[in-house]
Amino acid sequence: MKSKDIISQEVGAPIPNYTAHAVSVTLPTWEANVGYEEGQEWVVNKMNSGYPRFFIHSWIQELSNLLELSYGKDGERCMIFPTYKIAKSCRKFIKEKTLLSNCNVRILQLSTPSPTQGEDESIRIETNFSVVYFPSSEYPLAKQYWQHAGQGISSRMGEYILSELKPKLLELSEHNSKDLQQKQKAKNKTSRRSSSLRSSSSTATAVTEKEYSTFIEERFGRNLDLRFNKEARIILQKRISTKINEADDNQKNKLSKDDVYLFPSGMASIFNAHQAILLSFPERAAKQKSVCFGFPYVDTLNILKKWGQGVHFYGFGDDDSLLELERKLETGELQILTLVCECPSNPLLKTPDLIKIWELSRFYNFTVVVDETVGNFLNIHVLPYCDILVSSLTKVFSGDSNVMAGSLVLNPSSEHYQILKQTLDEELYEPESFWAEDAIYLERNSRDFESRSSRINENAMAAVKLFQETPLIKNIYYPFLSPTRKHYDALKTPKGGYGGLISIVFANENDARCFFNEVKLSKGPSLGTNFTLCSPYVILAYFQELDEVEKWGIDRNLIRISIGLEDRSELIDTFQKALKVVKEQHDALEE
Repeated sequence: MKSKDIISQEVGAPIPNYTAHAVSVTLPTWEANVGYEEGQEWVVNKMNSGYPRFFIHSWIQELSNLLELSYGKDGERCMIFPTYKIAKSCRKFIKEKTLLSNCNVRILQLSTPSPTQGEDESIRIETNFSVVYFPSSEYPLAKQYWQHAGQGISSRMGEYILSELKPKLLELSEHNSKDLQQKQKAKNKTSRRSSSLRSSSSTATAVTEKEYSTFIEERFGRNLDLRFNKEARIILQKRISTKINEADDNQKNKLSKDDVYLFPSGMASIFNAHQAILLSFPERAAKQKSVCFGFPYVDTLNILKKWGQGVHFYGFGDDDSLLELERKLETGELQILTLVCECPSNPLLKTPDLIKIWELSRFYNFTVVVDETVGNFLNIHVLPYCDILVSSLTKVFSGDSNVMAGSLVLNPSSEHYQILKQTLDEELYEPESFWAEDAIYLERNSRDFESRSSRINENAMAAVKLFQETPLIKNIYYPFLSPTRKHYDALKTPKGGYGGLISIVFANENDARCFFNEVKLSKGPSLGTNFTLCSPYVILAYFQELDEVEKWGIDRNLIRISIGLEDRSELIDTFQKALKVVKEQHDALEE
């Protein structure tokens, strides 16, 4: 893979280049990341792409505008979800959190046409979706649900619906407004550039990207038949269950594909895991809080805070924290519903003592949910030590950075297996929430998951060795170097490595900025991509809470690097060139 085929240094451009459904976006300098967080126009006005839970894709924006004009009432905004059940969940969240004394939230169910006789079923599929309408003042609440729960329609689903319904929606909107242009102008003043969204993507740009995307996808044989979407889902479930089973020949109860659930994003998997526990144990859920063990990705903590009774936060996630938790459980000071953790944690790459946590959970009767996105189930085998295993398939499982997805896996050996499975199957899980075309793309992308994961592990170890030799770097966070390595090694599979995610902290803030600005790699959010991706992670994820997160050992100048598949010597050379510039600048300032 040639870096020049991926890298963009243009603010707001998709990563990879010319990818209409890219899940990352270029923020090429430290200043651009700060500007994005501060809402500075020189950044936000160029944002033509973004991580989909934070940035609503231009096709979804256009579809939302048309649905507001066609079916909306005065002062209403809308959001689009793939099923009625998810739309009801969003409506419930808005009505519970609103400060309005009378907040009218309504749901409209719509569908695209099914193929008629003689039409090509390979490119047309009947698609049902639901639209939640709410007062425009409550848009920030709706956006919170979109971001935290991760269950909004995907950009591919939005593109498909738009292609099928746009003429009808235009006709309806013209009928409902004597002066469509005037109404649209008025809506645009208050619509798409809120502080929480910070986007100004244009349809024209999206069309241009679509042309490039179509060319690239056809060139690589990735325009696949929509009729195969059910088969693609089954293959994905079997691929995941088979790889997990291979990690443990002694596993008593082998994992079935039916224990693997697919969702439209990794956060949707976490959200549904938490919902499954709340619904499965209602009496305890009404009284007991959850535990978040270790410093997690931001929206995991948001889910635990905003649904259920709240959360006890053990942000250090180390052995001392576990001893403190055990003491409180033993004395009865705490009775908890569930414990949620990452393995390893993001961004400090700490591995919790899952074996001990599992023992405590069986004794004190709480469930365990583990997010193994960073480790991935080829490197570590954690299913025996949790009730529910969740992962973002958007990351290394896909690799191509062009599709969002998540998985939820039930442990068939868990004493809570039957009740959790019943809850998921009867009350929560809807296969159609994961859009057909996304399933097809994910199946295609993940065929070489195993070989890619292995190469990423090897590249990452080489990068870590280089950083260890760099005196200007004061901290390197990586499972192999972590004080918690013994816990990681206890979970590591025979062929597993230590993953592709590395976090580094320079001793000097100016050195961190210089390195990030100089390194000639893709720069944007996300991880697990086939190409190396850098981000000033703490600035981007916690800009409003920098002082707070530092209490948990999270340095504001931390740079997170997700290692990719580049030629190893080329990758190391890229890092060395940036480090050389850093040293030259550092020495000049010291003189």
